[in-house]
Amino acid sequence: MNYDALVSSGLGLSLAGSEIRFDKITHLASRLLGAPVSLLTVIDDPSDRQLFKSAVGLPDKLREPRSTPLSHSFCKHVRDSGSLLHLVDAREHPLHMHNPAIDAFGIISYLGVPFHGERGKPQGALCCIDHRPREWTEQEVKLLKQLASIADDQFYLDIAVRDRARAKLLAEKAALTRESFLSHANHEVRTPLSAIFGAARLLKATSVDDKTKSLVEAIERNTSRLQALTEDLVRIAEMDTATAAITVESFDLVEVIEDVLARNRDAAHAKGIALTSNCRTIDNMIFLFDVAILTNVVDQLVSNAIQFTDVGEVRVTLGTTPKVEAVTIRVSDTGVGMGPDLQARLFDEFEGYDPRTAREGGGTGLGMSIIKREIELLGGTISVSGDRGAGTHFTICLPTARSVVDSELMEDEEESDHRHITCLECGEKLNILRRHISQMHDMTPEAYRAKWGLPQDFELSSPAYRSLRGAVKDRE
Repeated sequence: MNYDALVSSGLGLSLAGSEIRFDKITHLASRLLGAPVSLLTVIDDPSDRQLFKSAVGLPDKLREPRSTPLSHSFCKHVRDSGSLLHLVDAREHPLHMHNPAIDAFGIISYLGVPFHGERGKPQGALCCIDHRPREWTEQEVKLLKQLASIADDQFYLDIAVRDRARAKLLAEKAALTRESFLSHANHEVRTPLSAIFGAARLLKATSVDDKTKSLVEAIERNTSRLQALTEDLVRIAEMDTATAAITVESFDLVEVIEDVLARNRDAAHAKGIALTSNCRTIDNMIFLFDVAILTNVVDQLVSNAIQFTDVGEVRVTLGTTPKVEAVTIRVSDTGVGMGPDLQARLFDEFEGYDPRTAREGGGTGLGMSIIKREIELLGGTISVSGDRGAGTHFTICLPTARSVVDSELMEDEEESDHRHITCLECGEKLNILRRHISQMHDMTPEAYRAKWGLPQDFELSSPAYRSLRGAVKDRE
């Protein structure tokens, strides 16, 4: 192993300078054993050098090169044998008495134990050196072995940190590559799909042949499935690279759920099933979520429940946890249900209720995975329960429900003109500013704050702004 290989493998980390963590070990060894010199060495056979990973008490002639030829090394014997080397007086030892380091560096007494590398094999030694004959005690030997063990552990930790950093870099690169590929593929696929879909509609409108209409419907159905798949893939890629857009808005949660139910009521009626809700108003609570994402999640869960329910009902229930620290949204149905094995992998990519029924329903196998990740982006969790033939229950728990400021503060705010936030671009007073500046002024919140010199934590919804002002007032 040459010097470059040592550096790339981690064994040569900071050989040209002092590695603080390893220097602490050699300093401890020198102090605890009362030795003038302590070294942590790595043997580099290809370059015929002994490298000092850490050193205390080096002679001036060795401080700059931080290495010696292997001909001057006692540590090579430790590495080769994988065991302790204990020399009271090297000048009298038949195997080491001719070592040039005795005369060159005044090494008389030596105690060394193996230092292990990445694969657990000895790569060098942790040693203590004295310039006079010395009988190393059993306690000193034990201390040096313990310090060598700490050096091994520190080295393994350095390797783990290095490997983790490399793995993280590779994962981020892979995610960016996937996101870039899927974005380009989505653009290239959607254009011809739109053309096919439009042509199919025109053909359907002008055709009177039932067989032709049936074929056109098959084209429309499968084109829609492909469009849904490309959208799902791009959404997953966005979440992989942390570019998914998450906003914080205040809204009426009951109203959001009722709107979702209204959109799905015709589909439920067509199948002859009931679509009901139990969404009581939660007093003294406002909700600061991304309303678009939450709406989409609930809509998909309700739509799926209707799709897999033939008899009975689909029900949405809104509630809170016992200590009112979170809001729960429960979507239940009396449909086909699923067993524990499928529940365990339901939120994995390319999984569905059942391969056959999922295909009949036009699913991509990505929907539940996306739902889970979107709920996690909102800071919440989603779980599933039920049994085969006994219906399914999805429960969303969002811990970002926040208490409204007390009534006294609310009255104070209503007397002032802070119920809405004024858009600095056009002067319009709004309850939610974020969406307005995006749709009307094509600006991101970051760009808006930067342009008008607003703090980065400036909330872009008036209820949140009132809460912020209330907290500041309380501190005053």
